[in-house]
Amino acid sequence: MEADYFISLRYLFSKTKYNLVSFISKFSITVLTIAYFSFLTILSVFSGLEDYSLTFSKSFDPDIKIEPIDKNYISDTKIDSLLLNFKGIQKYSKVVKGNIVVQFEGKTGYAELYGVDNSFNEVINIDSIISVGRYPTLNNQEVLTSYSLASDLDLVLFNSTGIFEIFSINPRYPESALNPIGNTRKVVSSGVFTPRNEVNGKLIIADVKTAQSLFAISDKTFSEILIKSEEAKSSVAFLRENLSNYRVRTHKELNESLYKIMNSEKLIVSLIMLLIVFVSTFNVIASTVMLIVEKESDVKTMKAIGMSKKKIKSIFFKHNLLLNSIGGIIGITFSAIIVYAQLKFSFFKIPGLDVAYPVSLEFANILFVLITIIITGLCSAYFSSLIVKKLN
Repeated sequence: MEADYFISLRYLFSKTKYNLVSFISKFSITVLTIAYFSFLTILSVFSGLEDYSLTFSKSFDPDIKIEPIDKNYISDTKIDSLLLNFKGIQKYSKVVKGNIVVQFEGKTGYAELYGVDNSFNEVINIDSIISVGRYPTLNNQEVLTSYSLASDLDLVLFNSTGIFEIFSINPRYPESALNPIGNTRKVVSSGVFTPRNEVNGKLIIADVKTAQSLFAISDKTFSEILIKSEEAKSSVAFLRENLSNYRVRTHKELNESLYKIMNSEKLIVSLIMLLIVFVSTFNVIASTVMLIVEKESDVKTMKAIGMSKKKIKSIFFKHNLLLNSIGGIIGITFSAIIVYAQLKFSFFKIPGLDVAYPVSLEFANILFVLITIIITGLCSAYFSSLIVKKLN
């Protein structure tokens, strides 16, 4: 072990002449521990909230969505063979969308109709947001209604007395206007779901054949195709290459605003925490400077026995770096333990809900905090060691 490293360790663990210097050193480590503990914990919470929000958004947004660019609907039968033959695509569902009028016991409301096929609930995690009732049995009169629509019209579930009428008013399908009798259907709600935002506030999910009949379009006509894929990147690249006439968007692109908001919030909080860590290092700089002043006689002795000023500076540089490293490592360790415990045992719940507060222990966050420790530690050590030049 080199002399400068050995002496820096001795200064770290040995008692000083003035108890105040030892106290400030310990206090500096404590402050840094709290700062880095808070830094990693907050980053883990934001990562958890991001995962939770994006998982919740999958209640209506698939991994990949195919939409027409110029036309009102998709009617290309070649798309089926394309989707079936690509291994990256697990499941896909075809959807017909349109605007409707809803009437029940003299009350009238407007809504959007989602005509879905049998694969819809395998692609979209709709069961996670059904608050009352169940997912409808397709190919009959059953539908699933959004909470706000069911509340406004006082819809009755599962009961023949709760049958209500839906009328097509969608200008997207002008053919339906020519068939005033055919554009009316009687349905009953089998369940109520709570949408994730106001965009899906007034919504009815029905069988795709009901929607096609209501809007007077063929059974090979659809508004969009929803895709479930574990290899979204490769699947999107394949689809964009082969379906240049259609818009292909990923889950991230469908929730671009959500991603931007969460990334902006995470960036702002990270900058604030970096500022807190930076301010915390001033305690370490002060501690090292006080140690240098106290050890002035030792510095003179080291010079007398032939130690270079560079080596002497290295002693206090390494001493400061050790203080930063110890505080950072302890902070990261405690934070990792707390986050892991939350993931394992769910100690903290979201107020008002019996749901564990979401956290995520990601390697990228740990790496970011470690890089922060290294950079702030090196800067702090450099500036504090400069005081050695001022000693005779």
